[in-house]
Amino acid sequence: VGVLFALIALAWPLGETFYQKLSLDRAMDDTIRYATATPNTAAYDPDGGTADGRRPSCSQVQNEFYRAYGVSAAQRGDYTISIPACPNTLDAGQTVSITVRKTADLGPLGDLLGMAGITHSSSITVSAAASGREE
Repeated sequence: VGVLFALIALAWPLGETFYQKLSLDRAMDDTIRYATATPNTAAYDPDGGTADGRRPSCSQVQNEFYRAYGVSAAQRGDYTISIPACPNTLDAGQTVSITVRKTADLGPLGDLLGMAGITHSSSITVSAAASGREE
């Protein structure tokens, strides 16, 4: 029973990290779709206001990612969002690339890998990237 518990405790963080990667990919799909094909309606503005133009601002794209991934305001510092076109407004026909990174703690598995000299940290970085262009 103890060995089974140890295996679950070591494998659980890997499963959690894999789940976070899948969730990031899913949220990035929604975010890139929003960044490249958003209509000019308040219903698609994650800031809650009315859209100023046809395309969203970079902060609106970031807020859409937070909404799609379910990130609270207190957790936003845990994510690094890179949009190379920013701080400019995203123009029609422009290719938009978005990359999101989040550090995931490996728990006891990370500690074990660190003691074995395999890694230098008990956490790994999970990332997702997407790009798209409005036609």
